[in-house]
Amino acid sequence: MTRELSNPEQYSNLWNNESEFLEFHEIYGQLSRMTPAGKVLEFGCGVGYGTRHLSAEREVLTLDSNSQLIEKARNITNENVVIHQCDFFDLTEVDKGVIAEFKPQVIVGWFIGGCGVDIFKHTQEEPNEVKKSKLYREKIEDIIVSPDVCLESVDYIHLVNRGFLAAGFSEAEIFTETKKDYDTYVFEKIGFEVVEVKNIDWPREGSEFQYGQAHNPNFVGEIAVPAITSIVANRLKQP
Repeated sequence: MTRELSNPEQYSNLWNNESEFLEFHEIYGQLSRMTPAGKVLEFGCGVGYGTRHLSAEREVLTLDSNSQLIEKARNITNENVVIHQCDFFDLTEVDKGVIAEFKPQVIVGWFIGGCGVDIFKHTQEEPNEVKKSKLYREKIEDIIVSPDVCLESVDYIHLVNRGFLAAGFSEAEIFTETKKDYDTYVFEKIGFEVVEVKNIDWPREGSEFQYGQAHNPNFVGEIAVPAITSIVANRLKQP
């Protein structure tokens, strides 16, 4: 029997419940406090909780392709927020113009994901279903650091992922390994570097949202604990 992939409407309902769960545990508020000051370009408004926290003290331009999520977000956000519907994988000249006119200083990409239909559409080269969500996130991270999005006005990029950490790792070890990974594969090519890595508890009890979990060889022989990882990168100063 073939498993049915979630479509945008189904995903919006599932993510609505998970977002309420994260908001109840004050995750979005914590992440907003970790976000550097400045005008924020947000990749993915979700149902709007993160957007609402970010916009409490900032102007926010948020991008999303899911019309159901956008409708939910518009119901809870304020006048500091502009929501623009677009396809991350096919930004038009109009989309690029909206970003350029906004002149973002910070780019935010929290909990990057999408409905099953979109994930499979954009990861056809990956045969392993478990790894598709990770590849989808990595492709959007590449879009975030592309020249059409990461303009000269951008000083910081704030990414947030959920996953599992080896229980015995120190904060210094986690920072070093995360920085090495993201600097090598994401940030060095655009003249940024990771300056802060923070982990907060990821409450799983009571959540029914299904996440893809790709195997991580670093956790062999270790107890893995769920965590949300905040990664802040800063543009390197020119000598």
